[in-house]
Amino acid sequence: MVEPRRYLFKKDERLCLRNDIKNVIDNGQKNLSYPFFVNYIVKDTQTDEATKIAISVPKRNFKKAVDRNLLKRRIREAYRHHKHNLNDTAQKENKTVNAIIVYVSKEKLTYSQIEKGIIKSMENIAKNIKKNANISVYIAD
Repeated sequence: MVEPRRYLFKKDERLCLRNDIKNVIDNGQKNLSYPFFVNYIVKDTQTDEATKIAISVPKRNFKKAVDRNLLKRRIREAYRHHKHNLNDTAQKENKTVNAIIVYVSKEKLTYSQIEKGIIKSMENIAKNIKKNANISVYIAD
């Protein structure tokens, strides 16, 4: 019997360390798929290390914390439901991904619009992993 997918977003899937975030910003690849700008690094891995992400909604575009938090909740929820596509591709190629998702739209979008953007961003990263499967990237910490 096939076990159903569990759509969780655990602590070990969050990109928290300052050095990791700086490494992604300085050395990562960039991808713009509206309404998101994604910085990411693909690394070789021998373990089942999880894909890690950080989510950012700039204060410059949304002055009220209520609005930023709403958008971050929507982004997290969309990512949580669609992360398996990216994780499956990364695990097949023995890679792990560290990513920073930045919301660049100036208006509050609905959940369905955010979900479409997340799906498109994850597909772009997965395509890049498949395309560069034989090229390994490792940045020393």
